[in-house]
Amino acid sequence: MEKKRQGQTHSQNDRFSKFMFGDRNGAMPHNHNHRGVPNNKPSTFDVESIIENIVKLKDSSQNLKPLIQMVYPYVEQFLKKK
Repeated sequence: MEKKRQGQTHSQNDRFSKFMFGDRNGAMPHNHNHRGVPNNKPSTFDVESIIENIVKLKDSSQNLKPLIQMVYPYVEQFLKKK
C-alpha cells in the first residue's frame, strides 16, 4: 500500500514529466490543434519567406561544400578501419 502511494506521489511531482508532456489536468487552449500548432490561418503561408529560406539553404550548402570535401577523406579512412 505504501509503495502504491509513493508511486502516485512521485508521478504527481515528477518535474521531467511535467516539462516534457505538460500538466495532465490542464486542457489545451482552443486555438491549438493536437500538435500545439496555432490554428489561426492554416491555409495561408508567406511565399516570399519560403523562397528566401530556400535561397539561404542553397547558399549555405554551397559554402559548406569545400569543407565537406576537405573532411571526407578522413571520414572515409575512419570507415575503412572498421
